Amino acid sequence: MKSSVQAFSGGKPYIVEDRPLISRSSGDRIKITHMIEPGKEETGCFTCFYSPPEYPILAKFPCFDYPEYVINEIKASQYIYVRENSIEYNQPILQPAKANTTLAACFCCGNSPTDLTVRDQISIIYFDDILMDNIRNDTRPCNPLLSFCCGGRGEEVRLESKVMGGWCYRGRGLSACFCVPCVPLGCPECLCPCAAKRTIF
Repeated sequence: MKSSVQAFSGGKPYIVEDRPLISRSSGDRIKITHMIEPGKEETGCFTCFYSPPEYPILAKFPCFDYPEYVINEIKASQYIYVRENSIEYNQPILQPAKANTTLAACFCCGNSPTDLTVRDQISIIYFDDILMDNIRNDTRPCNPLLSFCCGGRGEEVRLESKVMGGWCYRGRGLSACFCVPCVPLGCPECLCPCAAKRTIF
């Protein structure tokens, strides 16, 4: 039987005959062809101070941002790589840090009541994915002005695959949404996570 994958070691090519768009020029590495600057999150002109490291909850109030160490960790974690066969990007989010005292572990279910940490959300989209059917700039009008006044996450790129004359997204996945071949536009992502759409800032 002829194998559909030719595996090579070292710097020789790695070829997948049945799915050529995931092949790569070297068997032991993936080449990054471009690096794109990710969107810079802005909190708006009314945010004037960083929250003290001991009280990150103040970021929920006007005029305060998250502690400076949190902002720096988020910026250091963000990236967008255009690879030879795919796009890889990280859009990190915040989560409570681990509790460092027994009292905090008992009352906060193992989480710290004061410290935050960054959780990576790394996604890889190959060039033959259905999300590549349509790539468009979905940045809101007057984005620089709105970001200055109200905050924002930078320019927005939408990857999507639509059907039914553009009124529905294609469904994807074989688990919860197996019986949903398409998802109407405007349906919240929390209700239909299988919609073939993705946003990159």
